Amino acid sequence: MKKIYTLVAAFAVAGTITAQTTIDFENHPLAGAETHDNGNDGVGAFDFGGTTFDYNYNAAGSYFSGFAISNHTDVTTAGFTNQYSAYPGSGADASSNFAIFYDFYNGGINTNDAAVRIDSFELTNTTYAYLSMRDGDGYGKQFGSIYDADGLEDGTNGEDFFMVTIYAENFDQTEIDSVEFYLADYRFTDNTMDYIVDDWNTIDLTGFGFDVSTIRFAFASSDVNSWGIKTPAYIAIDNVSTQSVSGVKTLLADNFSMYPNPAVDVVNVTGGNGTIEVRNAMGQLISTSAHNTNSQIDVSKFQSGVYFITLKDDNGVRTQQFVKQ
Repeated sequence: MKKIYTLVAAFAVAGTITAQTTIDFENHPLAGAETHDNGNDGVGAFDFGGTTFDYNYNAAGSYFSGFAISNHTDVTTAGFTNQYSAYPGSGADASSNFAIFYDFYNGGINTNDAAVRIDSFELTNTTYAYLSMRDGDGYGKQFGSIYDADGLEDGTNGEDFFMVTIYAENFDQTEIDSVEFYLADYRFTDNTMDYIVDDWNTIDLTGFGFDVSTIRFAFASSDVNSWGIKTPAYIAIDNVSTQSVSGVKTLLADNFSMYPNPAVDVVNVTGGNGTIEVRNAMGQLISTSAHNTNSQIDVSKFQSGVYFITLKDDNGVRTQQFVKQ
């Protein structure tokens, strides 16, 4: 059964709706049945009519992070080799293609246009994550057990969970909010209510009170160690619904530049006068500073990953992305 998860909040429409588009990935070319595209062309994002899905492909290790496009249907094979299958065995509405998101790169979905908003999308578990939680896999624990994958009591009392937080931003990043979705929940007093999501679910983003231009994902699990969560941090996504909105003021201004990118110790920002904000891939504010034509941002203590620098001044709001190595 398909479920719809809606945000409870005031909803204000900015402008008039003129067109709706559903990105269902069906027209993305794949080599055949049971195949995938994990971005090994190195472009950095899949582009569907201007809405982009970020990815990163490591040629040396032949692995991806962020998004991949897939039509794999294997619902029985456990482990990493089956990382491209959605557990329902197909895309949403029994379609062929869907997207897989893996939370290593912390990439997201971006409309790249103030006049286009994301209204909703569908998600579910991957086979890799589902079977890991249901059965355990030698690294991740079996959900509901009082023991970790090494056979030691882990302190959860079997009250396990796996959750994705969906962070939403408007175009100029002045509005940021989030909603949580539980991909598995074993914390009920009545154990018969424990579940692992095995079907497609609709996430409705229209209740945030602002037009959503960017969404990013972060995972949490009860199964953790000092390196992070042990549950495979994957989800499958389909039917991303966007709306074109008229009457929205697009902020056009002179560009600013930054370098180097990727950066190790510092990022230099040139152009404009105003305020600089730095946010991580989840939309969390890292720093704010005054800017007058030239600024240098110390990123030496930042964790590796994707960050966003926003310059706000009398000319408007501009945001650029950089990678901290």
